[in-house]
Amino acid sequence: MVLLVFLAPSFSMAQWAVYDEAVLQEIKRINEVKKLGNGHDKLDGDFKGAISSSSSGQDFTLGTGSNQAILKGLDTKFETITVDNADKYIGTEQDCGSNDAKFLKHYNACVGLRNLRLQTLKQSQDMLKVLNKRREQIVKLVDSSRNDVSDKSGQMQRYHFELQAQQSLLQTDAMQLQVLMDGYKQREKTYEMQMVEAKRERDTGRFDAGKGALRKPSVPFVMP
Repeated sequence: MVLLVFLAPSFSMAQWAVYDEAVLQEIKRINEVKKLGNGHDKLDGDFKGAISSSSSGQDFTLGTGSNQAILKGLDTKFETITVDNADKYIGTEQDCGSNDAKFLKHYNACVGLRNLRLQTLKQSQDMLKVLNKRREQIVKLVDSSRNDVSDKSGQMQRYHFELQAQQSLLQTDAMQLQVLMDGYKQREKTYEMQMVEAKRERDTGRFDAGKGALRKPSVPFVMP
């Protein structure tokens, strides 16, 4: 009984602390910081992304307005793409030979290769703007956190969370561009191979001249 007399006040104090309104409000201030409210944590707008519903079905659009970057899918028919201001990248007219039926396969492969390379340059430039915008937002978040005078206990944790999210998105954007560029290099090799195959198809020396005659060696896919 004597021991109970000494322990009872501590039990009652502990129960009082759990149900204390000030403590509950402080917990809410720590855990219920839903957004920063300064506009630097918005993930839409310049960074909004969507898969295109075009014929290719693989085009990916990042950003809006002047900060938009459209990444063409690897299944795109680049021989049908026209790039605006092509003279920005090259200084000569297109020369892929004749587009007559006899040379059409070679012509289409040549045009596809040319447009693919132009599109690669254009998309790389557009993606640089997107990545720079993402970087600017990270800098703004850091600067905003340094000057935040809010008395909310969970505000800095929220800044840390937003920064982690932005950094992850920046890495994802960069990785996506790298994967796309690697795929474009393979598409270039495919167009080069198609051009060589079209040349072989027109080559009269492709077939045996007669029984027992040696066949001419095949043309390599990539010329040395």
